Amino acid sequence: MKAKKILLAVMPYEGEVQDRVTAKFYKNSAVKYMPLGVLSVAACIPEQYEIKILDAASLGLTLEETITVIEDFAPDILGLSVVTYRAWAMVEILNRTSAPIKIVGGPHTTKSHAIILQQGAHAVFVDDAEIIFPKWLEDGCPPGVFFGGQVDMDTIPLPARHLLDLEDYRIEQNDDLLFNVGSLRLPMFSSKGCPYGCIYCDVQQKTFNFKSVDKCIAEFSELIKMGATSIHILDDAFNINKARVSALSEAIVQNNLTVDWSARGTVEIREQVIADLAAAGCKRLHVGIESLDDDILIYFKKACRLKHIEQFCELCNKYGIDVLGYFIIGAPGETEEYLRTLPQRIDNLGIRLPYFNLLSPLAETPYYEELLHSGQFDRDHWGDFCKNPVRDFIIPEVRSVDNEGKLQATIDDYVNYFKRKDMSFFVS
Repeated sequence: MKAKKILLAVMPYEGEVQDRVTAKFYKNSAVKYMPLGVLSVAACIPEQYEIKILDAASLGLTLEETITVIEDFAPDILGLSVVTYRAWAMVEILNRTSAPIKIVGGPHTTKSHAIILQQGAHAVFVDDAEIIFPKWLEDGCPPGVFFGGQVDMDTIPLPARHLLDLEDYRIEQNDDLLFNVGSLRLPMFSSKGCPYGCIYCDVQQKTFNFKSVDKCIAEFSELIKMGATSIHILDDAFNINKARVSALSEAIVQNNLTVDWSARGTVEIREQVIADLAAAGCKRLHVGIESLDDDILIYFKKACRLKHIEQFCELCNKYGIDVLGYFIIGAPGETEEYLRTLPQRIDNLGIRLPYFNLLSPLAETPYYEELLHSGQFDRDHWGDFCKNPVRDFIIPEVRSVDNEGKLQATIDDYVNYFKRKDMSFFVS
């Protein structure tokens, strides 16, 4: 009997929600991330299936090109990995492809699983699918919604990166890259989830779920063998557990794993953690600082305060770790003085890699729910979009057009400030 064919696809960028959060400068086309969630599920599919991964976003495919690749492969099962901002492409692909069975997973399913069934999906998978998807195959592919919960990350294989062509993820150098990490920067997760409740954040998983140190070392080693010139740990909150971070750092040293690497985490004031990371060769910490004003940090429901940010930056400067600091402007109570002095204050902290965003009511965030419940929105814009996704939907906003334009111009000024100040901002 011919093996059944499964195609797992990441949605193309075409038609996605229009971003008013991040300046175009930070969306460098050279930076591409492998779809680790899809690859993790693929690694758990039994060997008797023929599997194809289609990362339409990284390949820069149009919707039509994506549909053509799907139809040419003619899968028996078409799986779509979807974030809410690409829901329009999801509906188009569900309606315009001929696979006998079409299924959907990814973050968009968390709150919209029932709607997605109505939009043409045979089955929808919520949360982790590494265990429930193979079981669903074994059970004969029944229709419905299937909840996977959080899978023990030590019990599943490493992501099936061999199903992708590494050449599709090589970095072509350009003048606007924030830093130079060679030609192949590969991502990994050492953990998932974040227990914090910052109002602007759309991370749905609040349970901190992590891999063991041994599992992380095995993945580090695999990525180095694949030719990675840099490894980026894409966790939501890498350094929540001090003992785990220090143990991983020690194991990297003991295993002589010498590679440029970085991690996404939170403001860290424990000196031993920073010292251990530096000793293990960590070059950058990507951290959501967001504001240098305590009142705004409180409004954001951030756990840290300015004094903690100052300690964190001092420690990173001491141990030679660069900070890629995310900052948000546009919060209530923000003053002209704050906006005017922010670049210099960032300079004074020694942050070489500032990354500026605009506060906006993203889907599935407490900030959006706050605006909706307070009556500042007259209807549920995101709810309407999820029920009937439209091409190029614009993120709703409560600010005036003039205020919005001024804030976006302010971010452009910040980018130009750091470009003028230090051109090494882009190349080291």
